Amino acid sequence: MGEKEIISDNDLLKTQSRKSNRRPSITSCLVAVSERLAASPGLKWMTAILVPLLIFLAYPLPRGDYDLWWQMALGKYYLTHHTLVIDHSIFSWTPADSGWIYNTFLGSIILYLMYHCLGGFGLWLFQWLIFLGIFLSFYLFLRSTGQRLDVTALTVIAAIGITCSMVCSFYKPELFSALLFSWTVFIFFSVKVTRRKHLFYCYPVLFAFWVNLHGAFILALIFLALIFTGEILNRIIFPRESFTSDELIHFGIAYFLSLAVTLLNPYGITYHWSIYHGLTSEIYELNSKYISAYVSLWPYLKSVRSLFVLQGQVAWLFFLMMMILGCIFLFDFIKKKSCDFALLFIFLATSWGSMRGMRGGYLLSFTFFFMFVYWIHRFHWKTLTGKATLISLIIFFFLFINVANQNIRYGAYNRWFGAGLDESVPVAEVAFLKKYKLEGPIFNDYLLGGYLIWALYPDYKVFIDPRLVPYHKQVAPDYWQLERMLPTPEDMRRFNQRYPFKTAIIHYNRHFLIEDFLKAGWKLVYFEKNAAVLVHESMLAAVPPEVQWVDLGPSRFRNVKDPVVLLNVFNIYVNVYPEASRVIYDIYRSNVSTWYEPREQHLRAMEEDMRKMQSLQRKAKS
Repeated sequence: MGEKEIISDNDLLKTQSRKSNRRPSITSCLVAVSERLAASPGLKWMTAILVPLLIFLAYPLPRGDYDLWWQMALGKYYLTHHTLVIDHSIFSWTPADSGWIYNTFLGSIILYLMYHCLGGFGLWLFQWLIFLGIFLSFYLFLRSTGQRLDVTALTVIAAIGITCSMVCSFYKPELFSALLFSWTVFIFFSVKVTRRKHLFYCYPVLFAFWVNLHGAFILALIFLALIFTGEILNRIIFPRESFTSDELIHFGIAYFLSLAVTLLNPYGITYHWSIYHGLTSEIYELNSKYISAYVSLWPYLKSVRSLFVLQGQVAWLFFLMMMILGCIFLFDFIKKKSCDFALLFIFLATSWGSMRGMRGGYLLSFTFFFMFVYWIHRFHWKTLTGKATLISLIIFFFLFINVANQNIRYGAYNRWFGAGLDESVPVAEVAFLKKYKLEGPIFNDYLLGGYLIWALYPDYKVFIDPRLVPYHKQVAPDYWQLERMLPTPEDMRRFNQRYPFKTAIIHYNRHFLIEDFLKAGWKLVYFEKNAAVLVHESMLAAVPPEVQWVDLGPSRFRNVKDPVVLLNVFNIYVNVYPEASRVIYDIYRSNVSTWYEPREQHLRAMEEDMRKMQSLQRKAKS
């Protein structure tokens, strides 16, 4: 009897064990939830609506985009002077390289005409037409592989929108390079999927335009050269992964024709050598050292906290893209015993290029999209995107909340649709210079020079501007040294002897330069929302007497609601007219919304600055 009970108990345990084995795992439950979500048309349409909204929020008016203005100045110059070449030294009074070649005549003219006809809205429209063209290349490739624009694909597109925002936020000819690079990658992968080799002959047409739109065509030529080399290796080592010999011949012919048509520019092959020199000489090092667009993204991977700033988000998204593609390459090599060298080469090159500098953001982004979709097609993983719906949604909503927070709470006064473009540049300050004809030459900071070329030439020429390369031999090193050091009045005097400027106009983001000029005896004669105008004390007698009647009081800012503008003018008043700083403080407190996240922090800093200044005044009196 006891033995039967024991056997009965064992059977019961086995039965329970079998039942527990049949219980679904957490992974299978999550996959089932994902597949249910993927089958929901409502969720797909909701995501499809939210993706353009996310990208819209991520691309407010670029307030610090001063490259736009000198690019449009070039476009205007091309049209009004009926020329396709420019001596770039004509815009500056300081030593500049007249031999520098920068060929964007077609891109700059289009940019200028869009602004001339439609203002800031025209530039915003131009940007979104570029975005539409990029999306079209994505959509057509999805269709060519028989895949849908599902939640996973939409999340990938949203992530790409964010990773490209550090490059594509700005209205300039480089947007054409983003568009044409997406179609360069599209053509290659389309041939790889459909085997329609005649598509290769789209490349010469594409490059014939690209070479006169923007200089990044050279990167696309390198990109295609890596693909061609990889396909040759595929043909030798893994023939089933490669193009046929006939397809390679057509690819080679199309590539040769693409190289040939890039000679159809105003400078011929000299333009190519100029780009090569710019990428391999000390010029690139100068750009990398001082210009944020060339800053490496690798340091942002040191902390997860960087996920909550744009640069960190972009770095981690790139890292995720590299990890996904890296795992697929390992799967292909270990499980399938093969390797597609063409894909491997462009994966490594675009990963390096995008992480090496923010300016290469679209390289890895677009390569990832087409490569990811291609792998899904090749390995018949079409159910994978449905199974990834849940994690895609989590990523998407994290990105959406983060972007909304950054651009609404921290950018409470951001503008869209190109509105307020003129408000972000020193229109009133330039008008003051022109009206009172202050004696030149002028000193200006690096950033402001871009707008001054547009607004002041030929009445005044600039000291330096964001083109930078023409100044790399002398002016740029001297300027960056002035910014790095803490110059004494004697240092400023020597700098002024080397460059005999009489008037200075300086943007508020270089407030420390304004302070250096004031300490060296320069006098503030005018300031508005974006910049300050100063003259040396020895030149005060030459300033028209009516300048003294120009209103410099704080009440002219009473209707300003932009916290950045109010903070900047507060810094001027607290150092030059301390009594007026309290008025700006009160305007800030009254006008700036409590919704603006840094509001209280700014108010505390302003209070502290006023206390310090009052303390200094009491000490001076005693």
